[in-house]
Amino acid sequence: MKKLTSYWYVFMLILTMGVTVQSCIDLDDDDDNSNTALTIGTLKIIAGKDYYFALDNGKKMYPGDTTYIHNYTPVDNQRVFIYFQPLKQPATGYDYNVQLYRLENILTKDIIPLTEQTADSIGDDRINPTNVWITGNYLNIEYQLYTSNNVDKKHMLNMVINETKTPSDNDSDYFNLEFRHNAYNDKGTTLAWGVVSFRLDKIADRLSGKKGLKIRYNSIYEGDRYTTVNIGSKSSQ
Repeated sequence: MKKLTSYWYVFMLILTMGVTVQSCIDLDDDDDNSNTALTIGTLKIIAGKDYYFALDNGKKMYPGDTTYIHNYTPVDNQRVFIYFQPLKQPATGYDYNVQLYRLENILTKDIIPLTEQTADSIGDDRINPTNVWITGNYLNIEYQLYTSNNVDKKHMLNMVINETKTPSDNDSDYFNLEFRHNAYNDKGTTLAWGVVSFRLDKIADRLSGKKGLKIRYNSIYEGDRYTTVNIGSKSSQ
């Protein structure tokens, strides 16, 4: 089987209005699962409840064995973490055939306008994007932020078009966005990691003729910072 990019570290998923901390599968618990891997993709419905995954490397993955998947409702174009083990038997028309162990939805949101009326609720708390890339119709961000690990403390993430200021002429090659975080006064000391995806389809017409995106964020240690990501590449910070 071709090599896949895998993620082996503890991650935090931020839901629409809540924080949960979860960890990857412990590969030492069960020798039978010693080849279990984790990757990211977009779920695609084939027909009925049958589906496959469009991976961020452009390959297609078919879940040939879903024995371990229970109480999961597949939704077309949902971004997901995929815990899997490769199967030896190939699946016709797909690059990979796998046994699934777990699926976890990635927070996936639209890009929204920021106005004077919504600025307070959207917030501008500290956050660090550690990796930014575009795949298909999605802008994806790996990030770090501080949390207290208190399940009652809510965090919210948004990607916004700041309508309260006019971009400078120096930004003409890039479309300007801002990565916003509202920690809701959660003064935590635990540095957590997560992934969020933002749909680009509703701003596709505004990206015409642009090299990519220029994203402003309020960094954890250095205040205002910017990262750029060209369409079809990863970020340059």
